[in-house]
Amino acid sequence: MKFHYEKSIYFRWGVTAFLTVAAILAVYDIFWGEHKIASYLDFLGGIVTPIVYGCAIAYLLAPIVDFLERTLLRSWAGPARLARKPRMGVRITSVLLTLAIVFGAIAFLLYFLIQDVAASVLQLIESIPMYVQLVQGWLQEMDNTVTLPPEMAEKAAELYAQGMEKVREVTDVGVPAMIATVTGGVMGVFGFFGNLVVGTVVAAYMMGMKETLAAQGKKIICALFETNWAEKVLAALRYTDEVFGGFIRGNIIDSIIVGVICFVAFQFMGIPYAPLLSVLIAVTNLIPFFGPFLGAIPSCILIFLVSPIKCLEFIIFILVLQQLDGNILAPKIFGQSTGIASLWVIIAILIGGGLFGPIGMLLGCPAFALIYTAVRLLVEWRLEKKQMPAPTDVYRCAGIPEKTWERKE
Repeated sequence: MKFHYEKSIYFRWGVTAFLTVAAILAVYDIFWGEHKIASYLDFLGGIVTPIVYGCAIAYLLAPIVDFLERTLLRSWAGPARLARKPRMGVRITSVLLTLAIVFGAIAFLLYFLIQDVAASVLQLIESIPMYVQLVQGWLQEMDNTVTLPPEMAEKAAELYAQGMEKVREVTDVGVPAMIATVTGGVMGVFGFFGNLVVGTVVAAYMMGMKETLAAQGKKIICALFETNWAEKVLAALRYTDEVFGGFIRGNIIDSIIVGVICFVAFQFMGIPYAPLLSVLIAVTNLIPFFGPFLGAIPSCILIFLVSPIKCLEFIIFILVLQQLDGNILAPKIFGQSTGIASLWVIIAILIGGGLFGPIGMLLGCPAFALIYTAVRLLVEWRLEKKQMPAPTDVYRCAGIPEKTWERKE
């Protein structure tokens, strides 16, 4: 027994020393080194990108596979088999049918929307000279009617000169830079679709053996942790699935519904660039709290250049739609998927967007909900060890609350 105890101590010391040295080397490379870690992570990220795509696709589409097996394919699978993994033919059929339904629906929407969106984009591009002349006319009229102070006039002239200098720099760079930019964009698009195709294949295999993967993961957790900690880890993973799954799937459904409502309403109201603006609002609606503003502000500018009256109608409609979405539609779809206050939602979006951009703004809210829950469980565990009460309302008093055993006496 003593040998095993000393062996455990030496192992812990070795792990601690290794992690300490690795942390020191990582900090040195980040702040003073040649950033080898970042380069290696970029290289590794390019390799695992199709796998990440596959995991995301499988995670989002797995409920559809289960739904098809419980309903459409139930008679083929048999109710006894649904409690376990269904027979291979049922699983292959459900996976292929799920992929056909989802990608067929996407292709169907793109077929009808891409022509209208492309026409709206071309109309917008053709209207740019008119918009420039309109803005120049406004500026000329303001210059004739409003006299700026000398300091503001000098600052405006300086900004105008800087803008023209930037234009000349872009012009001097010329065609090679434009060709390089276009080439990079085309290669990026091909790379994205290549990763998407490989990721779809990976997702099909993952959905086909999802029960086996879940059982293997549970087996590893039970091997690494004691029984009580294994139960806590599994409960945390179930909560993670509930938060992320409910939030992301609900967000996608909510944005699709909002986009369809906008498209129908804009067509009925005669709003210009209706397909383009509907897609823009639907995409930005994926971002909680700030998304509607990110989509509405540029839309207002485009509509105002065509018709100020239509812009006013658009603003009124968006305000009504946001009230409908925030008070009726979204609560029905999301339920209590995150369960955190509005203040923490804003903070999570700001931090996530600042660190990781649009993806961070989208995933910041559920990620923060998990961190919030982990901190809450840790605090409640520490309070329980100290025999202190867990409810927050108890701590609104002026002093320190009594211990639970003292309060019981």
